[in-house]
Amino acid sequence: MDYIDTIPSVVKLLKTLLGVRVYGNRFPANAELPSLMVRSAGGTDYTRLQLIARANSDSESMGLAINAMNRLENNAAYLSGIRVVWAERESVPVPDYDEDTGKPEAWVYLRLEHLEA
Repeated sequence: MDYIDTIPSVVKLLKTLLGVRVYGNRFPANAELPSLMVRSAGGTDYTRLQLIARANSDSESMGLAINAMNRLENNAAYLSGIRVVWAERESVPVPDYDEDTGKPEAWVYLRLEHLEA
């Protein structure tokens, strides 16, 4: 079975579920806030995803990261183009600060097990 990049499917699903801008792999320089970025963060025989939420306040970025994490865990079966076996968080969301933009952010890792990994 060929490997399939999960990022486009995850971005599409989270855009639908969250109603905010969702980017794949990196934030653009002029990213509208609040927004979420999804990127691959490794994994062997599964995909580790990192979700990074940015907003104008700590509580808003943390809330977006938690909401995105919960929605992805609960709706991973609806990802198009891949056959998901399991999705679960690997960490609790962590508040942070982006030094480039000066904006609060929060990040979390999820484990996505799918047949195409």
